[in-house]
Amino acid sequence: MFETVGPAASLEPSAVERLAQAAAAVHGPSGVEEKLVWVVEAARSITGAAVSVYLDLRRGSGPGVTVSGVDPTDVDRFARPAVRSLLDAGPAMPDVRRGEDLLGDPRYLSFVHRAGLADDAPSLFVPVMAVDGLPHGALLLAGGPGALSALTGSLPSAAVGTFDRDTEAAVVALATHLGVALDNLETFTRLTELQAAQRQVVHQLQEAVRPPMPRVDGVELGVHYLPADPGTPTGGDLYDWVVLPDGDLHVAVVDVMGKGVAATKDAVGVIHALRMLALDGCTMDHLVARADTLVTAQNPELVATVLVVRYRPGDGTVLLAGGGHPPAIVVSGSGGVRLISAPGVAIGWPGAGSAEVVSFLLDRRDTIVLYTDGLIEATKDIVAGLDALVLAAAQTAQYPATHLARALVQRALAGAERRDDSLALVLRRRTPPAPVGGRHPAAFEYRFSPNAATIPLCRHLFSDWVEHLAVDDAERSDLLLVVSELCSNAVRHASGAPGALALRAWAEGDNLVVEVEDDGAGFELEGRYEDELPDLDAEQGRGLYVVEALSDEVTVQRLQDRTVVRAVRRAVISGS
Repeated sequence: MFETVGPAASLEPSAVERLAQAAAAVHGPSGVEEKLVWVVEAARSITGAAVSVYLDLRRGSGPGVTVSGVDPTDVDRFARPAVRSLLDAGPAMPDVRRGEDLLGDPRYLSFVHRAGLADDAPSLFVPVMAVDGLPHGALLLAGGPGALSALTGSLPSAAVGTFDRDTEAAVVALATHLGVALDNLETFTRLTELQAAQRQVVHQLQEAVRPPMPRVDGVELGVHYLPADPGTPTGGDLYDWVVLPDGDLHVAVVDVMGKGVAATKDAVGVIHALRMLALDGCTMDHLVARADTLVTAQNPELVATVLVVRYRPGDGTVLLAGGGHPPAIVVSGSGGVRLISAPGVAIGWPGAGSAEVVSFLLDRRDTIVLYTDGLIEATKDIVAGLDALVLAAAQTAQYPATHLARALVQRALAGAERRDDSLALVLRRRTPPAPVGGRHPAAFEYRFSPNAATIPLCRHLFSDWVEHLAVDDAERSDLLLVVSELCSNAVRHASGAPGALALRAWAEGDNLVVEVEDDGAGFELEGRYEDELPDLDAEQGRGLYVVEALSDEVTVQRLQDRTVVRAVRRAVISGS
């Protein structure tokens, strides 16, 4: 890679002025290529040389060669091997090498000739040293003061003038500036790589303590977590969910006093104690107290609030036991919200344990939200924070569980200072509507052309078909949006042949399957957006994001020259 700069201007700053400018130009925020171009031009200005070159001797810190007044190809062909030989032959790296050290090499003489200079043209070679004692590169100057005039024919084509000691000292100072700047850039690069590696390790640690989401019939789960410090994405807020031997679902949220990896270690201890006790058959009324006994025996300084749910998918029964934790939020399918407290004393405090076990039922599409106090303390007013969280839960009640959890965290922290870890966990009962009389309609199929005008018709025909199924209004609205986005995606990817697209739908038990086929080149499904939403300005991806958000399962299959995208929404159709 080559960088070329123009000839020196007729009115140039003095050497002292150039060195003063170097502080900002070389050590400022500009990129490495801009720094090298400035230095090459400044060196030519200071010396009045006909040719100014920076040779990168490390390959990777910047352009291979940056030049002014010469063809960069000639530098690489002739000057670079001559400089390499000079460096390899010398016992030590001097501050400056002059023409006599280079002119004995025929390759360098070829370089001088191709630059239009005489054999005895003065040359100056100044290494740009790194902190490790090896050179980053070198500044090479050829043709002394007056050589530019000689090239125009006003003076004989010979070595005009020499580089005096003051000029040499100025170039050495310029090379020293550049060496320090390149050292700093390399250090910054190493630190950036180190920080990236550390973040990856922390992310792997975080993933290691996140339990896999269990698959439970009739249950929809979601969770979202934000650390207090984005630079250290782990802390004392942790959750757990696991299916117990009797089919019940054990869910726990833990908030340990403290931050960082040490708090994560303590939270893992509490989570594991609660899980082992639940798997061992410990009853809910003793669960928190016994966990306190286990974890404080090893860590008497630990303090943690906990909220534990035992959920029975068969009938929607919830048992709730707490230890000093904020109340759970229960959101009905219609958007009504109520708070349910589970009184108790936090783990690590005298008398730790649950004062009582609260029992209640979740109706179809009811949701329970567990969270940590980072969601209600962000504004410093806990009462106002809890009121805002309740309002947000009511407003987002129809969101899928994963996106409901995300929305609650983001709304709670919007405009507030993040001082604590924040976690929201969502459990929703997902069972089909009550049985109704009648039979389900036959499978739906409609072929259409890749024209945007056909999308509203697809939506309308599908809406008419789904009317014959006992599907809730909210579910129907979501399904219509899924159909619209899938059809839009098919139109965008299709080849353009008339009638080449197909929309299909059918019932599978209480599940509804929607399938769209096109004759396009196909694409890869990126998967769910667990860490970040797609860019609002993205031309692609947002439609499939909506489909994934509103579906329980999305697959893309390539069949010969056809692409089939299938979305499944579970527990939306009543039995006959």
